[in-house]
Amino acid sequence: MRRLPRVLLIGGLAAVTAGCLTLMPVGSHFQRGTDFTRYQTYAWGPADALPLSDQRLRDNPYFVDDVHGAIDREFQDRGLRRATSERADLFVHYHAAVTGRLEVESRTGRYRDCVGEECRGTVSDYDAGTLVIDVVDTRTQQLVWRGWAEHRLEDMLDEPPAVHRRVQDAVHRIMRTLPVTVQARARVVAPEVTP
Repeated sequence: MRRLPRVLLIGGLAAVTAGCLTLMPVGSHFQRGTDFTRYQTYAWGPADALPLSDQRLRDNPYFVDDVHGAIDREFQDRGLRRATSERADLFVHYHAAVTGRLEVESRTGRYRDCVGEECRGTVSDYDAGTLVIDVVDTRTQQLVWRGWAEHRLEDMLDEPPAVHRRVQDAVHRIMRTLPVTVQARARVVAPEVTP
């Protein structure tokens, strides 16, 4: 049997542990070989057929406004400027969906002294909201980065402050997964030119 390098084992254990501790799973992927340092501007891409798959999301003006505002802020914090669609280097799209999920809780791990029927696990259902942000190169029309987050909705759509907090948190966590080169460029300040 081949042995994995110790660094991989420790990294894998850390990733699993972090995944168990987080309340909002987040992930992303990007097109290998993409030079993210060349992107300087972005624009909202043309609307998709189904950007919001759930009527509760489509009918909620707070959700739509908060998503747009949070994405704009995160891109600008990373040094990207908003431009017209004709001049933009990147198009941004987002999709949001609500999916019913089941959660099974085992009692045997929590209550070691349970007997018979008392040990039976419980099943609960809940709605999970998933937000996906896509970034497309306007020149090639290819997807160069996609990030996503999922969270329990728990009837938060009726509470504008809760919608705002969750959206801000989700977008921030998703955008933290952008390649480092984009984030690093935001900290570079051009020197002032003196006559």
